[in-house]
Amino acid sequence: MSSEPFDTTSTTTPAGIREVVLWWIRTSDGWGRAGHVAWRALAVLALVICLILPWGPVSSADDAEPPDGPDAPIDLVTPEPTPTPTSTPAGPTAQDAADAAAAVDAGALDVAEAEAALAGLRAALRGAQIHVQSAAADYQEAAVALAAAEQEVRDARAAADRAAQAEERSRSTLAGVYRTTRHSAVPDGVLGSLEVVLDAENVDDLIGQDAAERAVARKLAAALSGYAEARAASESADARWSAAREARAEAKREAEAAYQAAQEAVEDLERRTEVVERDRAVLIERLARLRDTSVQIEREREAARAAAEQAAREAAAREALAAAEAAEAEAAQAEADRSLEGDAEHEPAPVPAPENDPPGYDPPSYDPPSIPDPGIQVPEGDAAQGQLAVGWARTRIGAPYRLGAAGPVYYDCSGLTSEAWRAAGTWITRTSRSQYLAVSHVGYAALRPGDLIFYGTDGTDPQSIYHVAMYTGDGRMIEAVMPGVPLRETNLRLDGAMPYAGRP
Repeated sequence: MSSEPFDTTSTTTPAGIREVVLWWIRTSDGWGRAGHVAWRALAVLALVICLILPWGPVSSADDAEPPDGPDAPIDLVTPEPTPTPTSTPAGPTAQDAADAAAAVDAGALDVAEAEAALAGLRAALRGAQIHVQSAAADYQEAAVALAAAEQEVRDARAAADRAAQAEERSRSTLAGVYRTTRHSAVPDGVLGSLEVVLDAENVDDLIGQDAAERAVARKLAAALSGYAEARAASESADARWSAAREARAEAKREAEAAYQAAQEAVEDLERRTEVVERDRAVLIERLARLRDTSVQIEREREAARAAAEQAAREAAAREALAAAEAAEAEAAQAEADRSLEGDAEHEPAPVPAPENDPPGYDPPSYDPPSIPDPGIQVPEGDAAQGQLAVGWARTRIGAPYRLGAAGPVYYDCSGLTSEAWRAAGTWITRTSRSQYLAVSHVGYAALRPGDLIFYGTDGTDPQSIYHVAMYTGDGRMIEAVMPGVPLRETNLRLDGAMPYAGRP
């Protein structure tokens, strides 16, 4: 029996299959036992065919001539792929340069869009902050109106009580007078005067009794009149009390609505701030990717852009205020000049001297009225009081903000300024809008510590005022600005300021 090993690499060809069968027969003890193992050959053949069929038809060695001649052995093992030789990169072509330039332009456009989006976020947040301050000012006004309505109710109630007591006293007086006169008059009141005449013993007695009757009548009339007046006063006081209660109820509704609006504005600001910060972070990361920088660098750049934007607005505001002051000074000077010209035209002619002046005669003279120089700022109030107000306000730095609060723990903007000036000895009212109307107006070039800076959306309308701060000197101011921001001292800000500062 042969025991040569069988090469399995050739089983995929017809010749290979034949060799398999022959090998199997040889290993089964010769040709004589072929009949006994015929079934094994058939099984092996079927197995080989099953192994061949899934791979499809293959080429045999007889179909193609090997490279080294027909008798060379055939290797069916799949060769390793030949690696492609690496070529040396060539320099950038003109198309590459054009594509790079287009990519740079697109990146610059994206950066510009991102920066514009950041500017829009800053503007939206600034608008929301002004909305909160306006709502807070509205609530301050409503709260003051409610307090006034409450006081009016108390005053009206006290007046109604006094009027009721006066009415009761008048009623008692009238009853006493009525009881007194009842005994001196006939039941029907017709023969009262005749009874006086008949009962009189003489003329003097008659005169006395008549005078007494008239005095009683006057007293009765006075009592009736007093009671009528007291009754009318009582009714008027009751009506005033009722009106005061209705006004208080309306003021309370308005104050509650204003407070609700202010609270909603605060909550909206909080939401906007959260959204703005989230969007800002996304945009800054995008800029960092576009410019191939770090997030920290882009944050610093964004802070610098915001500061530059604020500086530009501040410069524009200062320029506008200076121009307005100059225009007003020019208009005042022109008005003064016209007034002087008008006085000169209407100056009376000198009184002619008589031919023979009497001894000691002094002809009258005319002096035109003096016109003050409009360029001179007349100081208002007391500078020492302003320093006291500033010193008191600085002791509250760090105090938290609260709507409608005026100390001692929480403050809003006008609560701070009113309490600071109260500590200095001057009451300037409670709200920012009423303070603007109560104080003297001065130009910003003449600011001194203690002066008030008002901010509004319309320089011609005090009702548009939404914030007030106090000037502390050296280009600084102190303010309670909005919820979430503690009371602070910061650089003077004139962006959004009213045309004039205020001096108590």
